[in-house]
Amino acid sequence: MPSVPRDNRSASLYAPLRRRMIENGDWDRIAARLARELNEKGWIDRFRDLSKETARRAEATGGVSVETLMTELWPQAEDEVPTVVRQDTIGVIRKLLERQIEF
Repeated sequence: MPSVPRDNRSASLYAPLRRRMIENGDWDRIAARLARELNEKGWIDRFRDLSKETARRAEATGGVSVETLMTELWPQAEDEVPTVVRQDTIGVIRKLLERQIEF
């Protein structure tokens, strides 16, 4: 459920940039850094606990699929990413893009 480019120009740039980032390892480095920072801020534990709690409540009515759980919790998860983590990650991506693309 990651954000996807919404306009044609962004969409046409997204796929090749993502592929290049994956090929040279930048994608994994950014993902690892993001995961580490979210873990340090307690974000991962909070949403793991919230996911478990939501799934337990749903068991009383027949359970919940992972897809349904993700759809329900994703907006809250995105909103609660700490500002400092969001800004740091955007900064890392921005620097990477400046090296990749000439504006």
